[in-house]
Amino acid sequence: MISNDKFALLLVFVLPAMIMGTMYVAINQNQAFAPVDDSGKSEDALTLGLVDRDPTDTFPGEDLSQNFTWYLQNSPNFIVILYEDEAAARDALYRDEVNAYAVIPYGFEGNITGDIPAFVDVHISSTDFESQADVFSFFSEVVQDFRYDHGWIKGEIATERVREFEPTGNYTAATFGVFMLVFAVFIATSATAAQAIVGDIPLNRMLLTPATKMEAILAKTAAYFIVGVIQTQFLLILWMGLFQIVPNTDYLTLNAILGLMSLSGSALGVVISTLVTTRLQANQSFLFLLFASVIFGTGFVPVGIVDEVFPLNLGRVMIIDCAFKGILLSNFMSEIGIILVFSLCLILVAWIIFSRRQSLA
Repeated sequence: MISNDKFALLLVFVLPAMIMGTMYVAINQNQAFAPVDDSGKSEDALTLGLVDRDPTDTFPGEDLSQNFTWYLQNSPNFIVILYEDEAAARDALYRDEVNAYAVIPYGFEGNITGDIPAFVDVHISSTDFESQADVFSFFSEVVQDFRYDHGWIKGEIATERVREFEPTGNYTAATFGVFMLVFAVFIATSATAAQAIVGDIPLNRMLLTPATKMEAILAKTAAYFIVGVIQTQFLLILWMGLFQIVPNTDYLTLNAILGLMSLSGSALGVVISTLVTTRLQANQSFLFLLFASVIFGTGFVPVGIVDEVFPLNLGRVMIIDCAFKGILLSNFMSEIGIILVFSLCLILVAWIIFSRRQSLA
């Protein structure tokens, strides 16, 4: 009877609540009006770097590049930072000091005066997936206001999108695949490790020997960690081979990040395996783990402290910055430490629970 399976009943109510709750938060986020502070900027204003390379003066009465800069500065959706040259702006984009930067080209004013479209390059970071659409939407609004106020209707200003810091190869496969790497390794290792202890009859017999329960926990965690490492090679070879992806980092760095995902996923799966009492419950826990990871580990909704401690969230940030920007793994020592401590805590929790268990089935 399902009424006797409290774990199944929990999932029956928790999973729908998680799904509907996430939908509610996402919808209300998109519909919410961003408040404007005293400076006239909205709460969600993006930081835009700006380089004005146009010294020409062909339009009577005003400097159009300076005037267009004024429109950007007065937009409630942009906080504008001026840079002397493009190298400084690109460095700011690399360091995530700006969400994007725009370059007003030489001849901007002359082109508009001569009824020739002036192309403004807008550079976005390939790693900042959330703000890319907003950057161009807000920029288009400024262009429309600028044209309207001057009475221009011929498309005097056009924008060109320039993606910075993207790996060689298929961009869509790179952006989607780089996340799927950490997600697949973490989830697959957790799901398989969730079957590690519960109902393991040979393990029951082994515990009659001098072997300790901590040794059993460590052995199971290590075994599924190795499985995850092997899976990592398969995923990386397929990702890089099928889509001709050449990451801006080395193969060893990718393996190190995914190895951390394998370790933490294995430890989490072993904890689940000590908590449940049947293999059916272990299988059911996979659904909970899958939906929770999709909701809280993809950046779909703001999750606060979870982003700073959960291995999947940390791994997502690390692999994107390393594979796209070429940032050294040594710059993420605090994140690596958090993942290792998190995994160690899970192993200790699994041992404490396992020590109190009298039977594995």
